[in-house]
Amino acid sequence: MSHIPTIGDNKTGVAMYPRRTAAMVRATKEFPPSSRGSEENLAAVRIDYGREAPPVGSLPPALGAKPSESMILFLDKLGARLAFERTGVRLYEAIMAKHRALGGFDGGPSRAELERIRNEEHAHFLLLTKAAVALGADPTAVTPSADAQATSSIGVMQVITDPRTTLLNALDAILIAELADNDSWEGLIELARHAGQDGLAERFIGALRDEVEHLENVRRWLAAGEGRSRRLQEHH
Repeated sequence: MSHIPTIGDNKTGVAMYPRRTAAMVRATKEFPPSSRGSEENLAAVRIDYGREAPPVGSLPPALGAKPSESMILFLDKLGARLAFERTGVRLYEAIMAKHRALGGFDGGPSRAELERIRNEEHAHFLLLTKAAVALGADPTAVTPSADAQATSSIGVMQVITDPRTTLLNALDAILIAELADNDSWEGLIELARHAGQDGLAERFIGALRDEVEHLENVRRWLAAGEGRSRRLQEHH
């Protein structure tokens, strides 16, 4: 399968079918909605739900003394990164499977490069697990931020594991995860320092360096797959 899209029997657009489009618009007059509503009404319902709904979750009790607010926030984000890195391992394993099934392209990732990143993501997961245990936290617990990030990353996994998508589609999707991962590691390092965990912050800097390299690699692979590498070099 080529990573270049093909011209085919795509009927999702309406511009090529003006008569049918006009008929669809007329039908909305003949068959109006069964109930009245507006954007304002929808927003009002969301506001009511937002005010009444309980939080996404909570942190489990930590061992030892009651943690400070800065430590609570740090543990929440630590749990989020831990879950995200575990998912990162699975994402890269899925990309490796797609690479094996479809092959690569000039300037794209090799299997060895993908495997190296997968292994680094796993190392980050182990680093965070040890940090959680050392702080008296449960590394298996799903914290509120971990829950929210897991939901937001569902689409990335769906794109990568869809057998119809190309390797380039998968790299497009993993770019979203890598961008989020880079910013989140920076935030976690700052939160660690606020919580008085300077030692952990220094250890996390190494993981951030890895993630910066991952992001640079994905950007380079995407540029090569889209034929942008040479033009980017000429521009600079």
